[in-house]
Amino acid sequence: MWDDRRVESARLPVGDGVILAIDQGSSSTRCIAFDTALNQLASAVSPVATLRPAAGMVEHDAGELLSGTLSALSRAREAVSSRPVAAIGIADQTETFVLWEAESGRAVTPVVSWQDQRAAELCRSLAGRPEAASLAAVTGLSLDPTFSAPKLAWLLERDPALARGAESGELLFGDVACWLAWQLSDGGHVSEPSNACRTLLVDLDRLSWDDRLLRLFGVPAALLPEIRPSDGSRFGTASRLGFEAPIAAMLGDQPAALFGQGCRRPRMAALTLGTGAFLWLNAGSSRPQPPPGVLATAAWETRADGPTYALEAFGANAGNALGILRGLGLLPEQGAVAAPAWSKPHPIVVAAPSGLGTPHWHPADRITMLGASSATGSEQLAGAALAGIGHQIVDALEAQDADRTMDTVRVGGGLAADTALLQVVADLSGLELEVSAELEATARGIAAMAAEAVGLRAAGGDEHAVARRVAPLLDAAGRGRERLRWREAVEVHMAERAGE
Repeated sequence: MWDDRRVESARLPVGDGVILAIDQGSSSTRCIAFDTALNQLASAVSPVATLRPAAGMVEHDAGELLSGTLSALSRAREAVSSRPVAAIGIADQTETFVLWEAESGRAVTPVVSWQDQRAAELCRSLAGRPEAASLAAVTGLSLDPTFSAPKLAWLLERDPALARGAESGELLFGDVACWLAWQLSDGGHVSEPSNACRTLLVDLDRLSWDDRLLRLFGVPAALLPEIRPSDGSRFGTASRLGFEAPIAAMLGDQPAALFGQGCRRPRMAALTLGTGAFLWLNAGSSRPQPPPGVLATAAWETRADGPTYALEAFGANAGNALGILRGLGLLPEQGAVAAPAWSKPHPIVVAAPSGLGTPHWHPADRITMLGASSATGSEQLAGAALAGIGHQIVDALEAQDADRTMDTVRVGGGLAADTALLQVVADLSGLELEVSAELEATARGIAAMAAEAVGLRAAGGDEHAVARRVAPLLDAAGRGRERLRWREAVEVHMAERAGE
């Protein structure tokens, strides 16, 4: 089943033990072995297949995901078998969940993806109920089918057997990290704040399940895990693979990236560029009041320092839009795309195959181009298309940092290697970007937290290595002109959709 698995070995271990970091994502499960200085020693990858059984539904096979995780973990462990495993950390795709039998551990549902939109109609119906009016104030989130509770409610409404098992405690609910920890160990049914608060069932102030929200979605309390600090000492001891090691940390993927890029102080931000653009801003130890279109959420909670909160903004289009633009011939299939020459006439391209994210939250799945003429050449089109992606990222940056106090933006993810895109973002935002030397920020983050939890590293350090810095080259006047043209183009883009 896993013919395309691979193991990549690197340096020899340093120190007395290794940290195994599980990064369970939408398309793969990666396990990376780190030494206590967070040098990568080895990695192993298993693919994750995406299933789309009906329109709007996005799932993974639970058995395949578990076996792939165990395989990656085993192969990474084998590559560093000369050293003891000091701790395991698990990072996962937040909002993704599964239900399983408490007695046997057998999954009774597929793994339901964060991308799944099956509960869109349910969200619309719930929005009219009086209890839903306070949902954003309690959770920091919006009533959206991306989050877990609407999809869980959808499942329970349609399957009486699931509903009976949920009520009786015979079934358990968990995010993927919770489920993997349960499968690997004897630690019980446990989660942590960065994952739990993405269900729409958690009071963000108290970081605990909220009875009013459980009633709104029809979710029995018996179904839910205990919420413990992210560096919990009681997540269990992994013992299924021929060795024993504490599961010392669990986090969602974007909080782990924030932690892994050393954004431990308020006003530091991590921008992860992949299919979309995820922007998380450390908001400190007090719950923030998010600007319009921005989400408030828990980043992590540690036993020593308590909770750290974050503001989340999202650019819906990055790598996905670039792929579509290449398919349409607006970007070359091979070779780099140059950043636009701002001083020369150029069109504006609003490429939104996944709609517009923060702060617009507009579903327009189209590409809008303004200002092109018969004199517009292919290089100008390519530069404008790239700039359109940059503008969307800057929209999210500006919405998140409404008071303009963000002091550091650290960039990771696969598209962090695209120098032209980063230059566009720097030019249009006026911010200097720090490109991480270690692009596997999620795995590094969960490894760092696990190492700190078992005392192998001092807590709270910032050892972030910067590969390069990208400073803005466009002056304030030029930036203002380009941003104004962009806002006008977005208005046209949104108006066209509304008129259909």
